[in-house]
Amino acid sequence: MIITLLIPDLIPAPEMRDAALGGLALPALQTLLARADKTATPAEGGLDGWLCRAFGVDKQQDWPIAPITLLADGGEPGNAYWLRADPVHLRATRDKLMLVDSGAFQLTQIEAETYAQAFNAHFSADGFTLYTLRPDRWYLKLDQHPAINTHPVTAVTGKHLDPYLPQGADGLKWHRLYNEIQMLFFSLPLNDAREARGELTVNSIWLWGGGTPPRIAPANSKVLANDPTARAIALAAACPNDAMPVNAAALADTTDDTLVLAEHLRGAAQYGDIIGWREGMQQLEADWFAPLLALLKSGKVDELRIIAPTTEENLEWRVTRGMLLKFWQRGSIAGLLR
Repeated sequence: MIITLLIPDLIPAPEMRDAALGGLALPALQTLLARADKTATPAEGGLDGWLCRAFGVDKQQDWPIAPITLLADGGEPGNAYWLRADPVHLRATRDKLMLVDSGAFQLTQIEAETYAQAFNAHFSADGFTLYTLRPDRWYLKLDQHPAINTHPVTAVTGKHLDPYLPQGADGLKWHRLYNEIQMLFFSLPLNDAREARGELTVNSIWLWGGGTPPRIAPANSKVLANDPTARAIALAAACPNDAMPVNAAALADTTDDTLVLAEHLRGAAQYGDIIGWREGMQQLEADWFAPLLALLKSGKVDELRIIAPTTEENLEWRVTRGMLLKFWQRGSIAGLLR
Protein backbone atom coordinates (compact mmCIF):
# COMPACT_ATOMS: atom_id res chain seq x y z
CA MET A 1 0.00 0.00 0.00
CA ILE A 2 1.26 3.45 -0.95
CA ILE A 3 0.16 6.44 1.10
CA THR A 4 0.56 9.86 -0.50
CA LEU A 5 0.36 12.76 1.94
CA LEU A 6 -0.24 15.98 0.02
CA ILE A 7 0.48 19.04 2.18
CA PRO A 8 0.01 22.55 0.75
CA ASP A 9 2.18 25.21 2.42
CA LEU A 10 4.50 22.65 4.00
CA ILE A 11 7.36 24.90 2.87
CA PRO A 12 7.03 28.21 4.77
CA ALA A 13 7.32 31.47 2.86
CA PRO A 14 10.81 33.02 2.96
CA GLU A 15 9.66 35.96 5.10
CA MET A 16 8.33 33.65 7.82
CA ARG A 17 10.80 30.79 7.43
CA ASP A 18 13.21 31.45 10.29
CA ALA A 19 10.51 32.26 12.84
CA ALA A 20 8.33 29.33 11.70
CA LEU A 21 11.04 26.66 11.85
CA GLY A 22 13.21 27.88 14.72
CA GLY A 23 13.17 25.42 17.61
CA LEU A 24 10.37 23.35 16.08
CA ALA A 25 10.62 19.72 17.23
CA LEU A 26 9.18 17.28 14.69
CA PRO A 27 11.13 14.04 15.21
CA ALA A 28 8.92 11.78 13.08
CA LEU A 29 8.87 14.15 10.11
CA GLN A 30 12.59 14.72 10.53
CA THR A 31 13.25 10.98 10.31
CA LEU A 32 10.96 10.53 7.30
CA LEU A 33 12.48 13.39 5.31
CA ALA A 34 16.07 12.54 6.19
CA ARG A 35 15.75 8.92 5.05
CA ALA A 36 13.65 9.66 1.97
CA ASP A 37 14.61 10.18 -1.65
CA LYS A 38 13.75 13.77 -2.56
CA THR A 39 12.82 15.04 -6.01
CA ALA A 40 11.83 18.46 -7.29
CA THR A 41 9.79 19.04 -10.44
CA PRO A 42 8.61 22.26 -12.09
CA ALA A 43 5.52 23.82 -10.56
CA GLU A 44 2.20 22.92 -12.13
CA GLY A 45 0.06 25.67 -10.63
CA GLY A 46 0.10 24.90 -6.94
CA LEU A 47 -2.38 22.45 -5.45
CA ASP A 48 -4.95 22.65 -8.24
CA GLY A 49 -2.32 22.00 -10.88
CA TRP A 50 -0.93 19.04 -8.99
CA LEU A 51 -4.37 17.49 -8.57
CA CYS A 52 -5.23 17.99 -12.23
CA ARG A 53 -1.96 16.40 -13.38
CA ALA A 54 -2.46 13.48 -11.00
CA PHE A 55 -5.80 12.71 -12.65
CA GLY A 56 -4.72 13.31 -16.23
CA VAL A 57 -6.49 16.66 -16.64
CA ASP A 58 -4.83 18.86 -19.26
CA LYS A 59 -4.38 22.56 -18.68
CA GLN A 60 -6.47 24.81 -20.87
CA GLN A 61 -6.01 28.56 -20.45
CA ASP A 62 -6.42 27.78 -16.74
CA TRP A 63 -6.58 24.49 -14.93
CA PRO A 64 -10.31 23.85 -15.67
CA ILE A 65 -11.54 23.65 -12.08
CA ALA A 66 -14.86 25.42 -12.71
CA PRO A 67 -16.55 22.76 -14.89
CA ILE A 68 -15.25 19.99 -12.59
CA THR A 69 -16.62 21.45 -9.36
CA LEU A 70 -19.79 22.59 -11.16
CA LEU A 71 -20.57 18.96 -11.94
CA ALA A 72 -19.93 17.93 -8.33
CA ASP A 73 -22.24 20.72 -7.14
CA GLY A 74 -25.09 19.35 -9.23
CA GLY A 75 -24.73 21.51 -12.32
CA GLU A 76 -24.66 20.49 -15.98
CA PRO A 77 -21.54 21.94 -17.62
CA GLY A 78 -22.40 20.69 -21.13
CA ASN A 79 -19.80 22.00 -23.58
CA ALA A 80 -19.84 25.57 -22.32
CA TYR A 81 -16.96 27.64 -20.97
CA TRP A 82 -17.22 28.19 -17.22
CA LEU A 83 -15.38 30.27 -14.64
CA ARG A 84 -15.61 29.98 -10.90
CA ALA A 85 -17.06 33.28 -9.71
CA ASP A 86 -16.73 32.99 -5.95
CA PRO A 87 -18.23 35.72 -3.74
CA VAL A 88 -15.60 37.86 -2.02
CA HIS A 89 -15.22 40.95 0.12
CA LEU A 90 -12.70 43.50 -1.08
CA ARG A 91 -11.19 45.67 1.62
CA ALA A 92 -9.33 48.88 0.83
CA THR A 93 -6.26 49.61 2.92
CA ARG A 94 -4.10 52.70 2.71
CA ASP A 95 -2.64 51.86 -0.67
CA LYS A 96 -3.91 48.38 -1.55
CA LEU A 97 -7.08 46.47 -2.26
CA MET A 98 -7.15 43.19 -0.33
CA LEU A 99 -9.37 40.15 -0.91
CA VAL A 100 -11.26 38.25 1.79
CA ASP A 101 -12.73 34.97 0.55
CA SER A 102 -16.04 33.37 1.51
CA GLY A 103 -14.45 31.40 4.32
CA ALA A 104 -14.58 34.60 6.39
CA PHE A 105 -18.32 35.23 6.06
CA GLN A 106 -21.58 33.37 5.67
CA LEU A 107 -24.24 33.71 3.01
CA THR A 108 -27.65 32.14 2.76
CA GLN A 109 -28.77 30.63 -0.53
CA ILE A 110 -31.44 33.33 -0.80
CA GLU A 111 -28.77 36.03 -0.44
CA ALA A 112 -26.59 34.35 -3.07
CA GLU A 113 -29.52 34.23 -5.48
CA THR A 114 -30.24 37.92 -4.86
CA TYR A 115 -26.71 38.84 -5.92
CA ALA A 116 -27.04 36.59 -8.98
CA GLN A 117 -30.35 38.14 -10.02
CA ALA A 118 -28.82 41.62 -9.92
CA PHE A 119 -25.75 40.45 -11.84
CA ASN A 120 -27.73 38.65 -14.54
CA ALA A 121 -30.11 41.56 -15.04
CA HIS A 122 -27.15 43.88 -15.54
CA PHE A 123 -24.86 41.68 -17.65
CA SER A 124 -27.23 39.47 -19.67
CA ALA A 125 -26.51 41.37 -22.88
CA ASP A 126 -22.79 40.70 -22.45
CA GLY A 127 -23.20 36.93 -22.72
CA PHE A 128 -22.65 36.23 -19.01
CA THR A 129 -24.90 34.16 -16.74
CA LEU A 130 -24.12 33.75 -13.03
CA TYR A 131 -25.25 30.58 -11.25
CA THR A 132 -25.17 30.28 -7.46
CA LEU A 133 -25.34 26.52 -6.96
CA ARG A 134 -24.04 26.93 -3.42
CA PRO A 135 -23.86 30.04 -1.24
CA ASP A 136 -20.06 29.95 -1.28
CA ARG A 137 -19.38 28.60 -4.80
CA TRP A 138 -20.70 30.53 -7.77
CA TYR A 139 -20.19 29.91 -11.49
CA LEU A 140 -20.10 32.17 -14.52
CA LYS A 141 -21.21 30.73 -17.87
CA LEU A 142 -19.81 32.51 -20.93
CA ASP A 143 -21.11 32.60 -24.48
CA GLN A 144 -17.54 32.96 -25.77
CA HIS A 145 -14.16 31.72 -24.58
CA PRO A 146 -12.21 34.56 -22.95
CA ALA A 147 -8.54 35.17 -23.73
CA ILE A 148 -7.46 35.39 -20.09
CA ASN A 149 -5.49 33.49 -17.49
CA THR A 150 -6.59 33.62 -13.86
CA HIS A 151 -5.37 32.80 -10.34
CA PRO A 152 -7.24 30.63 -7.81
CA VAL A 153 -8.96 32.50 -5.01
CA THR A 154 -6.80 30.63 -2.49
CA ALA A 155 -3.69 32.24 -4.02
CA VAL A 156 -5.12 35.74 -3.58
CA THR A 157 -6.74 35.57 -0.14
CA GLY A 158 -5.24 38.15 2.17
CA LYS A 159 -3.09 39.67 -0.58
CA HIS A 160 -3.00 42.79 -2.73
CA LEU A 161 -5.15 42.16 -5.81
CA ASP A 162 -3.28 43.88 -8.62
CA PRO A 163 -0.68 41.16 -9.41
CA TYR A 164 -3.43 38.54 -9.57
CA LEU A 165 -5.94 40.21 -11.87
CA PRO A 166 -6.73 38.38 -15.16
CA GLN A 167 -3.95 38.47 -17.70
CA GLY A 168 -3.97 37.88 -21.43
CA ALA A 169 -5.27 39.54 -24.57
CA ASP A 170 -8.64 40.30 -22.91
CA GLY A 171 -7.15 41.19 -19.54
CA LEU A 172 -8.04 44.89 -19.51
CA LYS A 173 -11.62 44.12 -20.53
CA TRP A 174 -11.97 41.88 -17.48
CA HIS A 175 -10.34 44.46 -15.22
CA ARG A 176 -13.10 46.87 -16.28
CA LEU A 177 -15.67 44.14 -15.64
CA TYR A 178 -14.42 43.81 -12.06
CA ASN A 179 -14.89 47.54 -11.55
CA GLU A 180 -18.40 47.38 -12.94
CA ILE A 181 -19.32 44.46 -10.68
CA GLN A 182 -18.05 46.35 -7.64
CA MET A 183 -20.18 49.38 -8.48
CA LEU A 184 -23.22 47.18 -9.08
CA PHE A 185 -22.89 45.26 -5.81
CA PHE A 186 -22.11 48.43 -3.85
CA SER A 187 -25.56 49.77 -4.73
CA LEU A 188 -27.51 46.69 -3.62
CA PRO A 189 -29.84 47.05 -0.59
CA LEU A 190 -28.73 43.57 0.49
CA ASN A 191 -25.22 44.87 1.16
CA ASP A 192 -26.65 47.77 3.18
CA ALA A 193 -28.57 45.24 5.28
CA ARG A 194 -25.50 43.05 5.79
CA GLU A 195 -23.40 46.04 6.81
CA ALA A 196 -26.09 47.17 9.26
CA ARG A 197 -25.93 43.71 10.88
CA GLY A 198 -22.15 43.97 11.19
CA GLU A 199 -21.54 41.35 8.48
CA LEU A 200 -19.04 41.58 5.64
CA THR A 201 -20.58 42.71 2.39
CA VAL A 202 -20.15 40.83 -0.88
CA ASN A 203 -18.78 43.60 -3.05
CA SER A 204 -17.26 41.54 -5.85
CA ILE A 205 -16.66 38.07 -7.24
CA TRP A 206 -13.33 36.38 -7.99
CA LEU A 207 -13.06 34.71 -11.39
CA TRP A 208 -10.76 31.71 -11.75
CA GLY A 209 -10.40 28.10 -12.90
CA GLY A 210 -11.89 28.65 -16.34
CA GLY A 211 -12.41 26.03 -19.00
CA THR A 212 -14.65 23.55 -20.73
CA PRO A 213 -15.31 20.08 -19.28
CA PRO A 214 -12.00 18.16 -19.49
CA ARG A 215 -11.19 14.51 -19.92
CA ILE A 216 -10.36 12.91 -16.57
CA ALA A 217 -8.51 9.61 -16.37
CA PRO A 218 -9.85 6.91 -14.04
CA ALA A 219 -7.74 6.46 -10.93
CA ASN A 220 -7.19 3.56 -8.56
CA SER A 221 -6.16 5.49 -5.46
CA LYS A 222 -8.67 6.37 -2.79
CA VAL A 223 -8.87 10.09 -1.99
CA LEU A 224 -9.35 11.40 1.56
CA ALA A 225 -9.84 15.16 1.58
CA ASN A 226 -12.05 17.96 2.82
CA ASP A 227 -11.09 20.21 -0.08
CA PRO A 228 -14.05 20.46 -2.50
CA THR A 229 -11.82 20.61 -5.58
CA ALA A 230 -10.00 17.40 -4.68
CA ARG A 231 -13.30 15.64 -3.95
CA ALA A 232 -14.82 16.92 -7.21
CA ILE A 233 -11.87 15.68 -9.30
CA ALA A 234 -12.03 12.29 -7.55
CA LEU A 235 -15.78 12.10 -8.20
CA ALA A 236 -15.32 12.90 -11.88
CA ALA A 237 -12.63 10.20 -12.08
CA ALA A 238 -14.97 7.65 -10.45
CA CYS A 239 -12.42 7.39 -7.67
CA PRO A 240 -13.50 6.38 -4.13
CA ASN A 241 -13.33 9.42 -1.88
CA ASP A 242 -14.27 10.51 1.60
CA ALA A 243 -13.58 13.22 4.14
CA MET A 244 -10.11 13.37 5.65
CA PRO A 245 -10.01 11.36 8.89
CA VAL A 246 -8.82 12.90 12.14
CA ASN A 247 -5.56 10.97 12.09
CA ALA A 248 -3.63 8.21 10.35
CA ALA A 249 -5.08 5.50 12.57
CA ALA A 250 -7.94 5.29 10.07
CA LEU A 251 -5.49 3.91 7.50
CA ALA A 252 -4.20 1.05 9.64
CA ASP A 253 -6.59 -1.57 8.21
CA THR A 254 -6.79 -0.39 4.61
CA THR A 255 -4.97 -2.05 1.74
CA ASP A 256 -5.81 0.56 -0.91
CA ASP A 257 -3.35 3.09 -2.24
CA THR A 258 -4.55 6.33 -0.69
CA LEU A 259 -4.08 10.04 -1.35
CA VAL A 260 -4.58 12.19 1.75
CA LEU A 261 -4.86 15.97 1.39
CA ALA A 262 -3.85 17.63 4.66
CA GLU A 263 -4.80 21.31 4.86
CA HIS A 264 -3.64 22.02 8.40
CA LEU A 265 -1.28 24.80 7.24
CA ARG A 266 -3.19 26.63 4.51
CA GLY A 267 -5.03 29.36 6.40
CA ALA A 268 -2.05 30.22 8.57
CA ALA A 269 0.28 30.41 5.57
CA GLN A 270 -2.09 32.65 3.62
CA TYR A 271 -2.20 35.23 6.38
CA GLY A 272 1.40 34.90 7.59
CA ASP A 273 0.27 33.44 10.91
CA ILE A 274 3.51 31.94 12.21
CA ILE A 275 2.02 30.65 15.46
CA GLY A 276 -0.86 29.01 13.59
CA TRP A 277 1.54 27.42 11.09
CA ARG A 278 3.67 25.96 13.89
CA GLU A 279 0.58 24.62 15.67
CA GLY A 280 -0.55 23.02 12.41
CA MET A 281 2.83 21.34 12.00
CA GLN A 282 2.71 19.99 15.55
CA GLN A 283 -0.76 18.60 14.90
CA LEU A 284 0.46 16.96 11.71
CA GLU A 285 3.38 15.46 13.65
CA ALA A 286 1.10 13.94 16.30
CA ASP A 287 -1.76 12.82 14.04
CA TRP A 288 0.00 11.93 10.79
CA PHE A 289 3.80 11.91 10.68
CA ALA A 290 4.36 9.82 13.82
CA PRO A 291 1.57 7.28 13.12
CA LEU A 292 2.61 6.92 9.47
CA LEU A 293 6.21 6.36 10.52
CA ALA A 294 4.97 3.58 12.83
CA LEU A 295 2.87 2.04 10.03
CA LEU A 296 5.88 2.16 7.73
CA LYS A 297 8.11 0.46 10.32
CA SER A 298 5.50 -2.27 10.89
CA GLY A 299 5.17 -3.03 7.19
CA LYS A 300 1.49 -2.06 7.01
CA VAL A 301 2.48 0.74 4.66
CA ASP A 302 4.85 -0.18 1.84
CA GLU A 303 5.73 3.34 0.79
CA LEU A 304 5.01 6.86 1.99
CA ARG A 305 5.16 9.87 -0.27
CA ILE A 306 5.06 13.39 1.15
CA ILE A 307 4.35 16.03 -1.47
CA ALA A 308 4.56 19.81 -1.07
CA PRO A 309 3.15 21.69 -4.08
CA THR A 310 4.41 25.28 -4.31
CA THR A 311 4.19 28.02 -6.91
CA GLU A 312 7.86 27.53 -7.85
CA GLU A 313 8.25 23.75 -7.75
CA ASN A 314 6.71 20.56 -6.46
CA LEU A 315 8.77 18.76 -3.84
CA GLU A 316 8.33 15.04 -3.18
CA TRP A 317 9.91 12.80 -0.56
CA ARG A 318 9.56 9.02 -1.07
CA VAL A 319 10.45 6.64 1.73
CA THR A 320 10.05 2.89 2.18
CA ARG A 321 10.53 0.62 5.20
CA GLY A 322 13.99 -0.41 4.04
CA MET A 323 15.09 3.19 3.63
CA LEU A 324 14.40 3.82 7.32
CA LEU A 325 17.50 1.72 8.05
CA LYS A 326 19.73 4.47 6.64
CA PHE A 327 20.23 5.82 10.14
CA TRP A 328 23.30 7.80 9.07
CA GLN A 329 21.11 10.08 6.94
CA ARG A 330 20.14 12.97 9.15
CA GLY A 331 19.30 16.63 8.93
CA SER A 332 17.56 19.47 10.69
CA ILE A 333 13.97 20.39 9.91
CA ALA A 334 15.13 23.78 8.68
CA GLY A 335 17.57 22.11 6.31
CA LEU A 336 15.20 19.38 5.14
CA LEU A 337 12.23 21.66 4.40
CA ARG A 338 13.76 23.55 1.52
